[in-house]
Amino acid sequence: MIFRRPIAGRLVRPAVVVLFLFLLAGPAQAAGTGGVDISPYPSLVDGKQLTAFHAKVPPNGDVTVQYALRNVTDKTATARLYSTMAQRDGQGAFTIGVAGSSPYLGFPDQKVSLKAHETRLGSFTVHPGSKGRPKGQVYGAIVVEVTNGSVVQQAATVVYLQPGPLVPLPLLIVLIAVGVLALATLGFVVAVRRRH
Repeated sequence: MIFRRPIAGRLVRPAVVVLFLFLLAGPAQAAGTGGVDISPYPSLVDGKQLTAFHAKVPPNGDVTVQYALRNVTDKTATARLYSTMAQRDGQGAFTIGVAGSSPYLGFPDQKVSLKAHETRLGSFTVHPGSKGRPKGQVYGAIVVEVTNGSVVQQAATVVYLQPGPLVPLPLLIVLIAVGVLALATLGFVVAVRRRH
């Protein structure tokens, strides 16, 4: 039962409860179930808590993405981990596909056991799919699946995938510098020949 005491037209008790819950909540954490969660590593970048993975799909080769896997319980926990494709519906929610269905994520389907309060670091790769890089943003997910008897619980951490640059930035800078140097040399040679 909630007791309400209006003061200056407001309900004090519900406001205090909401404030208390807000203070206890803290920042959003990783996706997990059954006491096992997975999150980007490092999970704090520029003072902001990361709750999803963000990666650029290279035109060729792989990009490595690090994660932290945690057991937040007081006992050993076992979970299945796998990658999958994900799609966003009209309301902004995500649906996930079957294990291994993302053409861009290299994450082996695996079963892991973590001791009580253990944190384990790992990584997966992002690579162009069989048809190359995506044309725009696509989604994948890393799924944590825990089985308790006949109940299977799943939680997914979204992987936001963007097409990476066709030419890596350092290489592009070198190519521009070589081009400018070639033009300057050509200009010098033409100027010297005109004088003679």
